[in-house]
Amino acid sequence: MARVCIDWFPKTNGFYMDDRLKLQIDVLLKNIKNDWDFTILITGQGEVRVGKSMLALQVGCYWTYEIWKRYKIKCPFNLEENLVFEGSKLIKVGNTLGMNHKYSCVIFDEAGADLEGRKVMSGSTQDVLDYFRECGQYNLLNILVLPEYFDLPKGIALTRSIFLLDVSYTADENAIFKRGYFRFFSRRSKKWLYLKGKRDLNYSCVKSDFGKLDGRFYKFYPVNEEEYRKAKQEALKKRESKRKNKFMMQRDACVYLLCGERQDKSIPVKEKIMTQQQLSIRLEQLTGISIERNTLSD
Repeated sequence: MARVCIDWFPKTNGFYMDDRLKLQIDVLLKNIKNDWDFTILITGQGEVRVGKSMLALQVGCYWTYEIWKRYKIKCPFNLEENLVFEGSKLIKVGNTLGMNHKYSCVIFDEAGADLEGRKVMSGSTQDVLDYFRECGQYNLLNILVLPEYFDLPKGIALTRSIFLLDVSYTADENAIFKRGYFRFFSRRSKKWLYLKGKRDLNYSCVKSDFGKLDGRFYKFYPVNEEEYRKAKQEALKKRESKRKNKFMMQRDACVYLLCGERQDKSIPVKEKIMTQQQLSIRLEQLTGISIERNTLSD
């Protein structure tokens, strides 16, 4: 384990980073100035509260520190400018950093809410996918944090990302859970993991590049922990509010179609009897929200 970012955190003498992970990030640092950009995935085998966000913050902090030390380029690293919790802000933050602070990092926490494969037809997801297709010119390090690797669209899971860090935990002899472990999958390894493991959500079907010894990281927040938790909590509340509003709009539209539109004598009777597919189209016309036929069936 190597101590990193010592100048920024003299009271703690920096923080520890796994030597093997540091080596992989150093390779990206060597190449970023040759007109590259990189995307790292950090997942947790479908689980939450395993330390994904903390590892992402540590990677982002080390990256920003080394950009300053190696190239004498000062990039911001704080909650307001580098961390986002929703796709719409990712586009805004990425564009701002790309135009003003090349070689910065962008951490998209809770990325699964906008990037799950089954949501690829939603407007917010399409915006994010468009961003990742076009943001290469900004020469940024993009870090995506989400619970499940296999939920990602194939384009990001296989081709757009450079490597995967899959975070996990273990238990000690007293059955106390311990965070701070991860497995590293290179571009080639994560491709086979996605292709072989997607059906059964099997993270053990492919060996990680670090072998039997998992990577390690330790508890350290390179940003104010209380402010980070507050920002994340507010973002989750906002997302839940949007979700409830969407369901209410869909409910009201259904009530209208079942009651109001059926009573409209100007509409032929045969058009009032809809298939699920027709109902899906009509609901989207009324609410502006896409709803799949199988969701209506449920």
